Amino acid sequence: MELQDIRFAGQRLIEAYGDMGFRLSDGRLEGSILILPTGAVPFKAEQPEELSEDLFTAVFEPQFNIEILLLGTGLKQHFPSSELRKLFIERNIALEVMDTGAACRTYNVLVSEDRRVAAALIAI
Repeated sequence: MELQDIRFAGQRLIEAYGDMGFRLSDGRLEGSILILPTGAVPFKAEQPEELSEDLFTAVFEPQFNIEILLLGTGLKQHFPSSELRKLFIERNIALEVMDTGAACRTYNVLVSEDRRVAAALIAI
Protein backbone atom coordinates (compact mmCIF):
# COMPACT_ATOMS: atom_id res chain seq x y z
CA MET A 1 0.00 0.00 0.00
CA GLU A 2 1.28 3.46 -0.91
CA LEU A 3 1.25 6.16 1.73
CA GLN A 4 1.13 9.90 1.11
CA ASP A 5 4.52 11.33 0.12
CA ILE A 6 5.47 13.81 2.84
CA ARG A 7 9.07 14.66 3.80
CA PHE A 8 10.48 15.65 7.17
CA ALA A 9 14.11 16.74 7.33
CA GLY A 10 16.44 13.94 8.42
CA GLN A 11 13.71 11.49 9.43
CA ARG A 12 12.91 8.24 7.68
CA LEU A 13 9.27 7.82 6.75
CA ILE A 14 7.47 4.71 5.59
CA GLU A 15 6.40 5.38 2.02
CA ALA A 16 4.87 1.98 1.29
CA TYR A 17 4.44 -1.49 2.74
CA GLY A 18 3.38 -4.87 1.40
CA ASP A 19 4.83 -7.63 -0.78
CA MET A 20 6.76 -8.75 2.34
CA GLY A 21 8.74 -5.54 2.66
CA PHE A 22 8.77 -1.81 3.25
CA ARG A 23 9.82 1.24 1.25
CA LEU A 24 11.35 3.90 3.45
CA SER A 25 12.39 7.36 2.35
CA ASP A 26 15.92 5.98 1.87
CA GLY A 27 15.10 2.71 0.04
CA ARG A 28 13.25 -0.63 0.10
CA LEU A 29 13.88 -3.29 2.72
CA GLU A 30 12.68 -6.86 2.44
CA GLY A 31 11.18 -8.72 5.40
CA SER A 32 10.31 -7.52 8.88
CA ILE A 33 12.13 -4.41 10.11
CA LEU A 34 12.94 -2.44 13.23
CA ILE A 35 13.09 1.32 12.69
CA LEU A 36 15.25 3.22 15.17
CA PRO A 37 16.40 6.85 15.13
CA THR A 38 19.64 5.73 13.45
CA GLY A 39 17.94 3.74 10.69
CA ALA A 40 16.15 0.51 9.91
CA VAL A 41 17.53 -2.96 10.57
CA PRO A 42 16.14 -6.45 10.01
CA PHE A 43 13.67 -7.62 12.66
CA LYS A 44 13.94 -11.37 13.25
CA ALA A 45 10.22 -12.10 13.66
CA GLU A 46 7.99 -13.26 10.84
CA GLN A 47 5.04 -14.19 13.07
CA PRO A 48 3.75 -12.62 16.32
CA GLU A 49 4.45 -15.89 18.15
CA GLU A 50 8.18 -15.33 17.56
CA LEU A 51 8.32 -12.11 19.62
CA SER A 52 10.84 -12.29 22.47
CA GLU A 53 12.83 -9.95 24.69
CA ASP A 54 16.07 -10.34 22.72
CA LEU A 55 14.44 -8.83 19.61
CA PHE A 56 13.99 -5.52 21.40
CA THR A 57 17.47 -5.03 22.90
CA ALA A 58 18.22 -2.05 20.64
CA VAL A 59 14.94 -0.34 21.58
CA PHE A 60 16.00 -0.38 25.23
CA GLU A 61 19.35 1.35 24.54
CA PRO A 62 19.46 4.58 26.59
CA GLN A 63 21.07 6.49 23.71
CA PHE A 64 17.81 6.33 21.73
CA ASN A 65 15.58 7.54 24.57
CA ILE A 66 12.53 5.94 22.89
CA GLU A 67 9.18 6.97 24.37
CA ILE A 68 6.92 4.84 22.15
CA LEU A 69 7.43 1.56 20.31
CA LEU A 70 4.86 0.76 17.66
CA LEU A 71 4.59 -2.99 17.21
CA GLY A 72 3.03 -4.04 13.92
CA THR A 73 2.04 -7.69 14.24
CA GLY A 74 1.13 -8.52 10.65
CA LEU A 75 -2.34 -8.57 9.13
CA LYS A 76 -4.05 -8.66 12.53
CA GLN A 77 -3.39 -7.19 15.94
CA HIS A 78 -1.78 -9.79 18.21
CA PHE A 79 -0.71 -8.86 21.74
CA PRO A 80 2.68 -10.11 22.97
CA SER A 81 3.12 -12.00 26.23
CA SER A 82 2.55 -10.26 29.54
CA GLU A 83 6.25 -10.76 30.33
CA LEU A 84 7.25 -8.81 27.23
CA ARG A 85 4.73 -6.06 27.93
CA LYS A 86 6.11 -5.81 31.47
CA LEU A 87 9.62 -5.14 30.12
CA PHE A 88 8.35 -2.06 28.33
CA ILE A 89 6.52 -0.85 31.43
CA GLU A 90 9.68 -1.27 33.52
CA ARG A 91 11.64 0.82 31.01
CA ASN A 92 8.92 3.49 30.78
CA ILE A 93 8.42 2.92 27.05
CA ALA A 94 4.85 2.89 25.77
CA LEU A 95 4.18 -0.26 23.73
CA GLU A 96 1.43 0.28 21.17
CA VAL A 97 0.35 -2.92 19.43
CA MET A 98 -1.60 -2.87 16.17
CA ASP A 99 -1.67 -4.48 12.75
CA THR A 100 1.31 -3.59 10.57
CA GLY A 101 -0.59 -1.21 8.27
CA ALA A 102 -1.89 0.82 11.20
CA ALA A 103 1.58 0.85 12.76
CA CYS A 104 3.10 2.24 9.54
CA ARG A 105 0.55 5.04 9.33
CA THR A 106 0.85 5.86 13.03
CA TYR A 107 4.64 5.89 12.81
CA ASN A 108 4.56 8.57 10.10
CA VAL A 109 2.18 10.72 12.16
CA LEU A 110 4.37 10.45 15.26
CA VAL A 111 7.52 11.25 13.28
CA SER A 112 5.77 14.35 11.90
CA GLU A 113 5.09 15.37 15.52
CA ASP A 114 8.82 14.94 16.31
CA ARG A 115 8.14 12.16 18.84
CA ARG A 116 10.82 9.76 20.04
CA VAL A 117 9.32 6.73 18.31
CA ALA A 118 10.58 3.38 17.07
CA ALA A 119 8.68 0.74 15.11
CA ALA A 120 9.00 -3.06 15.01
CA LEU A 121 7.08 -4.18 11.94
CA ILE A 122 6.29 -7.73 10.86
CA ALA A 123 6.19 -7.77 7.06
CA ILE A 124 2.92 -8.42 5.25
